Amino acid sequence: MNTSEQKSTSTHKITDKIIQILKKNPNISDAELAEQAGLKSEAAARGWRTVAEDTMKGWKWGY
Repeated sequence: MNTSEQKSTSTHKITDKIIQILKKNPNISDAELAEQAGLKSEAAARGWRTVAEDTMKGWKWGY
C-alpha cells in the first residue's frame, strides 16, 4: 500500500471522493465537482474542495 492509500483510510469518505475527482481533473468547476461527487450545491463542493486540498497539502508535509 502506498502512502496516499494509507493516508486516505483515515479521511472522511466524501473527502476521499473529492480527492479522487481532483486527481483526475484539478481544474474541475465547483458545479461539475458537485455533480460528480453527488453533492447538493456548488457551495458544498467548494467547501469539500478546500478540505480535500488541505488534506493533500498535509500529506505533502508529512502530517
